[in-house]
Amino acid sequence: GGLVDFHTRNKYLILSHSQEHYRKMGKLVARGKKLQPDQLFDEYEALLLSALRLKATLKKNINVLMHILGFFKRDLTSFEKQELLTIIEQYRSGYVPLIVPITLIKHYVMKYDQPWLKIQTYLNPHPFELKLRNYF
Repeated sequence: GGLVDFHTRNKYLILSHSQEHYRKMGKLVARGKKLQPDQLFDEYEALLLSALRLKATLKKNINVLMHILGFFKRDLTSFEKQELLTIIEQYRSGYVPLIVPITLIKHYVMKYDQPWLKIQTYLNPHPFELKLRNYF
């Protein structure tokens, strides 16, 4: 249903704030049929808001980027994998902003047609025109 789709699309966004909350939310969604809809949505909303109150840190973002990299293990050439790992390391070291590895990942998502990653909010969190992930 709608909650499963929402949870799926927002996996990496939630993980970038809290792995613990993401796991709890996943368990809640999994047992959703056993709960009244109002209770399910109220509990999910409380966990979501609690997760989003936690800062998405450099370490958490790197964890998400590495999870996403795993989706490409059969697709990327050794050069492409090394290029992405280098850019993730540059992000970790503070040389480039988060938008740089995300832009390269989005390129690979399209190049290798990764439908599950195409729907991830983490890669497209807000309208492009707002430029919210740019530091200019």
